[in-house]
Amino acid sequence: MQISGLGSGIDTASMVKQLMSVERLAGQHLTKGRTNSQALISALTSLNSQMKSLGEVAQKFVPTSITQTPAWSAVSATSSNKDIATATVGDKAQAGTLTFSVKSIAQAGAVMGDKGFASTDVVNGGAAFDFNVEVGGKTTSIKVGPDAKLADVAAAINQQAGTDVKATMVQVATGTYKLQITAASTGAQSNVNVTNGTTPPVVADVLGAFNEVAKGQDTVLHVGDPTSGYDVKSSTRDVKDLLPGVTISPVKADPAAQVTIDLKNDVDGMATKIEEMVKAANGALSNIKINSGYNKDNPSASGPFLGDSTTRDLTYKIRDAFQGSTTALPSLAGISVDKAGTITFDKAKFSEAYAKDSAAVQKVVDSVAAKLNDVSKTATDATNGTLTLRINGEQSMVKNYTDQITRFEDRMTMRQATLSAQFNAMESLLSKMNSQGQWLSGQLATLPTGS
Repeated sequence: MQISGLGSGIDTASMVKQLMSVERLAGQHLTKGRTNSQALISALTSLNSQMKSLGEVAQKFVPTSITQTPAWSAVSATSSNKDIATATVGDKAQAGTLTFSVKSIAQAGAVMGDKGFASTDVVNGGAAFDFNVEVGGKTTSIKVGPDAKLADVAAAINQQAGTDVKATMVQVATGTYKLQITAASTGAQSNVNVTNGTTPPVVADVLGAFNEVAKGQDTVLHVGDPTSGYDVKSSTRDVKDLLPGVTISPVKADPAAQVTIDLKNDVDGMATKIEEMVKAANGALSNIKINSGYNKDNPSASGPFLGDSTTRDLTYKIRDAFQGSTTALPSLAGISVDKAGTITFDKAKFSEAYAKDSAAVQKVVDSVAAKLNDVSKTATDATNGTLTLRINGEQSMVKNYTDQITRFEDRMTMRQATLSAQFNAMESLLSKMNSQGQWLSGQLATLPTGS
């Protein structure tokens, strides 16, 4: 081990450290360049995501696939009697009306054994036994092991026929339980029947006779007048697609009470989708503006988009989409751009205009949406998108900077080793010269002095 300055009195280790600090300044531009590229990648990635979202909301008005339904086709459903039935709509729903009554609501069949047990009672005297459970035309043989309690019987049913029925212990009186078996599905075909197994004993002797608790039944809607019309059945509670894209959910059966489901163009829903498009556009514009800011007090802390032509061009194209043309002015649909460049939407004006001339309003919004969708695709295309290419380019820059920094650090390590070796050699030489000087001084001190 060598202690710095022991021979010379000079702290050579500190000198090497200071010299290396100066030499490392030459590599600061590499670190700074990588940091700037990483910041730019982060900002571009965020903007890319926002531009994709903008394209997705724009496509709601100008679908790019035949499987997509334009926002203009959206309808809303209202019920004249929500205590009897309600309705929800999907993408394929169309304007229309339907009047019906609810004759019955789907339920699952259920039976209960009439023999009661305490929770600790062992059934069938502790002997194993079997029986059959039938539902919907399917029969399952249930095998129960020895020393079974009622909970064990229920567990055996659930394990062996659990996809078809559900069994449970029901406390019918304090400390007294009976076995109830309920079909796993609803509908007229869900009645449950319990029969004897292949060997004695008779199941009724073990668990009691099974009586019907609930009769399996369908949901039945009677469409039209009570004295005419027709019935529509569903094995589930809800009736789907009686009208395309519409799900009717009965609340209470009342054959005498008629309900009218009215399907109208969902103007509020359309306005909400326009608001989403405007919000997405403003989000992208805000992202660009914030990341393009100049910090006059500390220019190096300015936004990563400062002076960037790609994002500046995006700002222009997004705003241009909302400028419209002489034949399709967005202001007709309540859309405008204020002095600060922020896009605004007046829902009331849109609704009023749509009521007067829906075709003209659709033309305006579709024009805006088509332009925004094109801007989004041009920017975010996975292969040739302008933002995609910029992100890929900056990622290559980061890799290049990283490689250069690695090589620079290798050079600095070698340089530091060289300097340390040189100063160590100097230390050794100075130490040797110092020792020689001290020896000579000692020798001279022994010489006799003249008179």
